[in-house]
Amino acid sequence: MENNSSPNITSFVIRFVQDGDRLAQGSAPYRGAIRHVQTDEEISFTRWQDAVDFIRRFVPLDGEGITPPGP
Repeated sequence: MENNSSPNITSFVIRFVQDGDRLAQGSAPYRGAIRHVQTDEEISFTRWQDAVDFIRRFVPLDGEGITPPGP
């Protein structure tokens, strides 16, 4: 039996702002925002892990929750 399902596409827009003043103050040298295109939900972040955690809400990463195709 063939699997004729459409691919599941999830898109994100990530913006980075580098700020030299923040580095001089000892803060992270960048800040950013990530938006999930399909839901228009957006968060701001200063730690990359926060962006990854946001993505994980929509996409299994590192094989999380992915089952191999059956016979």
